[in-house]
Formats: sequence, C-alpha cells, structure tokens
Amino acid sequence: MDDSQTAKTPGLLAVFTRWFVKPFERKRPPSKKVAILIPMSSRPGLTEEEEVSMRQLLHHLGSYDKFLLAPKGMKYDLEGFEVRGYPHRFFGSGAAHGRLLGTRGFYRGFLDYDYVFFYHLDSLAFGDELADWCDKGIDYIGPPWIRCEDSPWVKEPRVGNGGFTLLRVDSALKALTNRYLEKPAYFWYDLYTSNAPRWMIGLTQRLSKAFPGVKLLRRLCEEWDELDQPHRHNRNNDIFWSDMARRFYPDFKVASLEEGLRFAFEVSPKTCFEMNGGKLPFGCHAWAKYDPEFWKAHLVPEETSFRSRAS
Repeated sequence: MDDSQTAKTPGLLAVFTRWFVKPFERKRPPSKKVAILIPMSSRPGLTEEEEVSMRQLLHHLGSYDKFLLAPKGMKYDLEGFEVRGYPHRFFGSGAAHGRLLGTRGFYRGFLDYDYVFFYHLDSLAFGDELADWCDKGIDYIGPPWIRCEDSPWVKEPRVGNGGFTLLRVDSALKALTNRYLEKPAYFWYDLYTSNAPRWMIGLTQRLSKAFPGVKLLRRLCEEWDELDQPHRHNRNNDIFWSDMARRFYPDFKVASLEEGLRFAFEVSPKTCFEMNGGKLPFGCHAWAKYDPEFWKAHLVPEETSFRSRAS
C-alpha cells in the first residue's frame, strides 16, 4: 500500500512511537569513505557468471574495504573480505533481501563509512571511479531505468536500479527515520515484516481470515504480501530510494539521468551507450541478462585469479 493511501495515524500511536524512534544524529563523523557490499546467495559457492563479476570487482576495486552480506553461519573461501552474517530470512529472494535493506539497523552497521556501494554478483566494474563518485555529494545513484524493449514498464527515465548502487549512509538513515516519525504505523509494520518468523506470518494470515473485521490483522497481512511481492506493489527497495526517500528527507539527492548513465548501465546497453555519448560507464548491472555480447570485450581475462588478487 502506498504511503499516500495510509489513513491518518492517531496521535497516541505517534507519541508512543517516538519513544522508540528518535531523529537521526551522528555521534562521530565517518572515518572511511566507502564500503563495498556484496550480497551473497544462500547456496554455497559461486556460479561461473558470479566469478566473472567477482574478478572484475577485485581487478578494479580490490583495494577498498569489502563485505560479504551472507546468511549467518555461511563460510566462504575468499581472501580479503569481511563476512557480515544476517538471519536466513533475509536471503533466498530479492524480496527477502529487500526487507533487510529497508531496516535502519542494517545501515547503522556501516556508520564508520560515508557511503556503501552495493555490488551484486551480476554486476561488472570497468575502472576505479568509486572514490570520485563519492566526492560528487550524491545520496543515491544506480543504473537508470530507461523506456526500451527491455523495460517497457518505465514511464519516466530516471535513476535507478539497486544492483550496482552508491548510497550515502547518513542520508539513508535520515530518510528511514523520518518516514517512521511522519508515518508511525510503518515502524510497527516494518518491525513485524522484518522480524516475524514464518510460523507467525502464517498464524497472522489464518487469524485475519478467521476475524476479517480486525483491521490490524488485515493490515499486517497486506504489508507482508506487498513486501513479499514488492514488484507488484511498487515497493522494491530501489524504488524507495529513487522515488520516495525525498518525501521524508527533502534534501535527499538522487542523481540525474545523465549522471546515472555515466555511472552504470543495465537494460539495453547499446541504447545506453548511445545516450551516454558513446562512452563506457563506471560499471553495469545484469550484464549476462541484457546483451552479454556487448560487454565481453571489457571482461578481465579468465586467467586473472580473483583469489590471488584479494587483499
């Protein structure tokens, strides 16, 4: 359900919520510029395409702090990475991972950094421009959505996809916190959807069917359904940063379409290449899905061992 459709929150709920949600204030400045975050699968090992992505990352961006976002207990034989473990409920699908990236606690884990850079393992980097992009003062940038045969659903070309994304930590926390202060009910909805075990979700759904007049049960079920299938309800994590964060934090700066094209491509890379003046971007997302032949000339040779380059 879109925020604009939410009924006005009772004053008592707002007052109660403010006991738990305080305006974001940084206690100390970040000591580092950027952390690279690599979401991992719940299955062991890397596929061939993921190895290509990892090889590109370490060849061009191997000197940065790198974190594997992984299910708790998973082990990886990859040098030069710190593993951050999270509950298994946040893995296994894009929707599950999106629930993790919608929590303030996730970003608090990276307060030592000014930015986090999400590098999904269907991405490619083509150079070391990361620090330069951090210096531009943008809060959010990713590969633009453009209207083309690959993405006919796009009405307004804009930034952008979350698979190869730079996000300022402070601005993310301000937007998420302000959302709860302005829409207190969502603090409790998110607390439920990000923490409830599957058995509790199922119980809530059964109770909602048994007692259809109980609004709270109905809303919890609606919220879970929307976040479990976010693409159907315009609730994807990257949609929030691209289109909605500014509602709650007006100073949130999303990159322009032109900046996004210089940063990365996703759909129809040939079209993006033309739109970008015939220049290669810093990186791309979903390279094997959208015209992989376009990217093959820019891949690091297979004989380059990503493990030997990890440091």
